[in-house]
Amino acid sequence: MRKLPALILSAGLLLSLAACSTGANAADGCSDITAPGQASESVSVTGDVGGTQTVSFPSPLVADSAELSTVVSNDDPDAAVAGFGGIVNTSYSIYDGQTGAAVGSPSTGLIAVSDTLPQGLQDALACASAGERVALVLPNEDAATIVQGAPGSVVMVFDVERTYPHSASGTPQPAQSGFPAVVRDETGRPGITVTSTEAPDAAESALLIKGDGDTVAEGDALLVQVTSVSYAEPRRASVNTWEEGSPQLWLASDDTTKTTGSKQPAGIGQFLIGQPVGSQVLVVLPTDDGSSATAWVVDVLGVVPPAAG
Repeated sequence: MRKLPALILSAGLLLSLAACSTGANAADGCSDITAPGQASESVSVTGDVGGTQTVSFPSPLVADSAELSTVVSNDDPDAAVAGFGGIVNTSYSIYDGQTGAAVGSPSTGLIAVSDTLPQGLQDALACASAGERVALVLPNEDAATIVQGAPGSVVMVFDVERTYPHSASGTPQPAQSGFPAVVRDETGRPGITVTSTEAPDAAESALLIKGDGDTVAEGDALLVQVTSVSYAEPRRASVNTWEEGSPQLWLASDDTTKTTGSKQPAGIGQFLIGQPVGSQVLVVLPTDDGSSATAWVVDVLGVVPPAAG
């Protein structure tokens, strides 16, 4: 069997099987998720969470529907979960339910909780908090979407290291005059209205939502949702990670040489330094010749540890 590609974050590009869900970014829906069953309860895992996993279960292990069990729990009732549409930094292993053999090597990375993932997999990722370990058994009809050619059920064991919401969260700030107008729908997704076609002479920024997380420092790798509109074409979003399906990794730095060749626009990183995680920042960058400008709305979802990139 061969694992289906495009599941994890690797080499700085966030990949997912499909566009992220536009559902709520908290634990909405986690009170009614995939339940444990005889198959998932028979999965035994030893080793520290985040370390080497030793997984065993009786084989062949067959499930008629998805089953999800918590192997190691986080007992903090206020522990954050990614929610449906969020992002999870996790290490995981996949096993053939027929033979008990591992499918490929253990993997670590960021996974977007997509609404086209099997429901059991969505539940496993969206509703687990940092420090938890969960065991998921998928029936063959779902297993085949994860492991090409799977002859039966598959077992997946996830160690959740960190979770990220799908949008900014915090305290809305008063609007500042002279900037494009930004509105958000019920999911937190922003829209930009350019109220003037006159481009500014210099880059400028405004804080739209003040997060309550750690302060972004120089050199931090940031997971961000981004949408942008050009002053020259104000009716069309030029970049929109909400539509494209996954957030991006940006660098908080005023050294533009460090982001050359990336999707990050030159000069924007300096406006993210000093902002609390969870913030939404509006940055207006004029073109080099000053003839136009682009308005960028950046949701700072979190700081990504180097090992996840």
